[in-house]
Amino acid sequence: MSDIAIRAEELTKSFRGVHAVAGVDLEVPAGSLVGLIGPNGSGKTTTLNLLGGAIRPDSGSIAVRGDRVSGRSSAAFVKAGISRTFQNPRVFSTLTALENLLVPVLHSRGGRATLRAKAEALLEFVGLAAHRDTAASELSGGQQKLLEFVRALMTDPRIVLMDEPFAGVHPSVKVLMRERIAERNESGTAFIIVSHEIPDLTRLCSTVVCMAAGKVIAAGTPDAVIGHPEVVEAYLGHGPASRGERG
Repeated sequence: MSDIAIRAEELTKSFRGVHAVAGVDLEVPAGSLVGLIGPNGSGKTTTLNLLGGAIRPDSGSIAVRGDRVSGRSSAAFVKAGISRTFQNPRVFSTLTALENLLVPVLHSRGGRATLRAKAEALLEFVGLAAHRDTAASELSGGQQKLLEFVRALMTDPRIVLMDEPFAGVHPSVKVLMRERIAERNESGTAFIIVSHEIPDLTRLCSTVVCMAAGKVIAAGTPDAVIGHPEVVEAYLGHGPASRGERG
């Protein structure tokens, strides 16, 4: 089996003639933790949507552990081992925290008691055990992000795609999120994380990829990428990349 968790080759995607993603190549080794940065409009979220199967590329290919999944249904991406969180948490607002975690495994062959125990353990993992019977709509924004994160773990994914997990949350939630991502990564789960919160991302990720105008312009260690001339240039007018200011 391939030791590459996910490989994208020459991905392109246009919307109304605008190239959101223009020939992106990306290779994420199994069990790695990759940060994806870039100024607003650089194509980060579109790339994440392509990698998660939410949209189909105009051209190019995506393979998970060596098996091509591009062109297939979003369900095929999930079956291949990909899960996803969103910039604005997409929780089921009228369901409880516990019920939210059970949604992805409604059709699982696992026993109900086993799945419930797994969900309860994941709520404990992010400090939400006391809110197991709380409607998701009553949770804070940060708690909803934590809930969506552990919901993404219910299917035991090989790769988790995360869009802005640190944005707009209390500093203590950022710390907890970083710790729990790192802990899950240590158990072998790969992550691709889109974030404007560059200091949080560089504390967490050993590899950073920067996009601009739909293309990858730099990839490597956090220090190498943040100091790369093209990356600095891409952020000019949006705030220095090294300060982690929003684009």
